[in-house]
Parts: sequence; structure tokens; C-alpha cells
Amino acid sequence: MKRILLIIASALLLCGTLCAQEKVKTGKTQYNSVFDLLRNEPGVTVGNDAGPGTTPRIFIRGVGTNSDQTQPLFVVDGIITDNVSYLLPEDIYSVEVLKDATSSIYGMQGQNGVILFRTKAVVEQEKRAEELRKAERKAAREARRKK
Repeated sequence: MKRILLIIASALLLCGTLCAQEKVKTGKTQYNSVFDLLRNEPGVTVGNDAGPGTTPRIFIRGVGTNSDQTQPLFVVDGIITDNVSYLLPEDIYSVEVLKDATSSIYGMQGQNGVILFRTKAVVEQEKRAEELRKAERKAAREARRKK
């Protein structure tokens, strides 16, 4: 009985190791495009792709009242853009969907909702900048103590 349990445990351990290695090797996500990623966001409806290179219809709040525009406002790392098809799903750190009153900070542009993307590169830059600021504050404290 102990031998069988040992064999099962070692098989599970081996399988877990191989599966983890496979994920690291590929480096791919389960999404093919940024629009596949948006399909899993609550409250977001993504239409079928019209073809390669085109942006599918995305609905957050339905049709706008002041125009027939239905596309939400895309903001990538704080920059407003019209198209996000250039983004790769594996480069995206976080996605946030703003609707109703929270999208009002963008004024009329945000009438159909706002989708905020943060990329991994910008998050890494922010972390490095924060570490540098901490090091500068520490050096300044040390300099004041020595005086």
C-alpha cells in the first residue's frame, strides 16, 4: 500500500513539474488578442471580428446618447488611443473597465465607457523609479545624520 502511494505521489510530482516547465517554455497566454481578453471582463460585450486588422465592436454602456458612436475610450498607460489591436495579451499587466459615473472624469469622450490598460513595461519602470526614490531619500537621511 505504501509503495502504491509513493508511486502515485511521485507521478503527480513529476506531472506537476513537467506542466510547469511547459508553461514557462511557451510564455504564451490563453488569449489570442486583446479583444479575447476583453471578452472575459464583466459588463463588456465584444462583437465578432470583422476581419484581420479591424477593431470589433465593443459595447460597455450601449449606444451613446449624443452620437451613434458605441466604442469605448481606450487608455493605454495614461495615453488615449483609438485602437488597441497592437497590444499583445502577454504584455498587459492589468485591465480596468470604467462605466457610469466613474468614466465621467474623461468627459464626453468617456460617454460609452473607458477601458484602461496598464502594460508590464510601464509597471516595471514605475517600480524602478520608486526604488530609486527610496534610495535617494535614504541617502539624504544618511547625509543629514552625518552633519
